Amino acid sequence: MKLRLVAILLLATMMSAALSVPVRAQTGQVRVVYFTSPVCSFCLQIEERDLPPLEARYGEQLYILRVDTTTALGQRLFQTAWDQYAVPAERRGTPTMIVNGTVLVGAGEIPAQLPGLVADLLVAGGNDWPAIPGLEEALEMDAERKEAGDRPLWLVRFERDLPGNYISVGLLILMLALAVFVAQPKFWRTSSLARKMTGIRPWIKVGIALVGLGVAVYLSYVETTQLEAWCGPVGQCNVVQQSRFASLFGFLPMALFGALGYTAVLATYIYGVWIKGPYAGVMPLASFLLTAFGFIFSIWLTYLQPFVIGATCMWCLASAVTMTLSMLSNAGPGWGAVQLMQKRGWRGYLRTVEHGGVAPASPVAAAPRRAKAAKQSKRRRH
Repeated sequence: MKLRLVAILLLATMMSAALSVPVRAQTGQVRVVYFTSPVCSFCLQIEERDLPPLEARYGEQLYILRVDTTTALGQRLFQTAWDQYAVPAERRGTPTMIVNGTVLVGAGEIPAQLPGLVADLLVAGGNDWPAIPGLEEALEMDAERKEAGDRPLWLVRFERDLPGNYISVGLLILMLALAVFVAQPKFWRTSSLARKMTGIRPWIKVGIALVGLGVAVYLSYVETTQLEAWCGPVGQCNVVQQSRFASLFGFLPMALFGALGYTAVLATYIYGVWIKGPYAGVMPLASFLLTAFGFIFSIWLTYLQPFVIGATCMWCLASAVTMTLSMLSNAGPGWGAVQLMQKRGWRGYLRTVEHGGVAPASPVAAAPRRAKAAKQSKRRRH
């Protein structure tokens, strides 16, 4: 009797364990990285014939991350995956799928093996994403595409921070308009506005650069310490600071790069105006080139905030404003140096400005001096 009771309990336990497996399987998710290309005929075949039945059958239990290898991100991930899983050269191509460490290549392996892998992994409770560096960025973009649906992706991003992004767009339009004028030397030869900007005193230029440096140092502190920035009532500074665009080349904080730029601009002011060492006259050209580069770089960063990141950092906009002002205050002397080089060549320009000699501040600034000299010459003749 006791043996019979033990056998019944043992059988019940085994049945309970067997029944519990499908229940656990329903809670898991199979994650597949699918490297594809819009110009790959085999990829099109898999998309139209093989994947729809699987996705219809498993629904949310099957997550296929499609990575377009014709994009910069997709190509980089594809190359990384080849190295990560030691894929032989003869097997490197699209379509390729990576499922739980298994690499499937081509229109033969994928339809033959993928259904069985998905079923087995669901029974085991699902799997995690493969450890491919940079895959998080592709997952974020995929989530954005699903959120956008049929709407343009840039519009979905823009709507995340409407007040701040409207300010970004306004500043971006103004900067682009200024870029058109700055790029025209004729404007600096004839405009009275250019004459006024050329006559800005050095201490004002230093003050503008110091404000920009202060903003850059604060943002560098925020980025390096991973603290939250004070954003104020408008904008989402921390979203911008935590985005993939907050660093340059993957390791250099963008704000630190800006701080180095402002420091370089200040160094040209100090050396050219107060130290006045050898070739101090070259400093107006150096200041112009540095601030022009910073201005163009700021236009790109200002564009990224509303249309790519989907959030605006008011500190970043403040830095863009100070760099724009720095560029405008240096454009006159810079174009003056360029005009002198056009007339005398690079060596002649250096001979003019060496040992503290200063080139004409700008074509506009030089015009009153030429008119005054002409009047004096006329008086002498009479």
